[in-house]
Amino acid sequence: MESVSTINTAKDIANMNELEKKHVPMIHIGGTPEQGKYFEVTVWLGEDMPHPMEMEHHIEFIDLYLDDMFITRCDLAWQNSYPKCSFNIKLDRPGNLRAFERCNVHGDWTYSTEIRF
Repeated sequence: MESVSTINTAKDIANMNELEKKHVPMIHIGGTPEQGKYFEVTVWLGEDMPHPMEMEHHIEFIDLYLDDMFITRCDLAWQNSYPKCSFNIKLDRPGNLRAFERCNVHGDWTYSTEIRF
């Protein structure tokens, strides 16, 4: 039997618990996105509560998707990194921009925001 991985989200983004605050990826859009033009997206973890970056407990990567289409990835090394990445992307269509991250202890987490032109 094949194992199905659960993707975690915040139950209430305005009232996150301690585990959610450390794991839900936050998304900041720089400026106003325009179709076909590059814009900056910053994703970080640890809203008001930093996520550990130690060998035993760390964030492995942060991915960006537009709906179900993979855009880019930031791989993180636990020794000398903070779980925050900035990307310059361009989109040809509106949709849900989704950040997805993997914690080696607490699994996969996601958060999304709608992109409109």
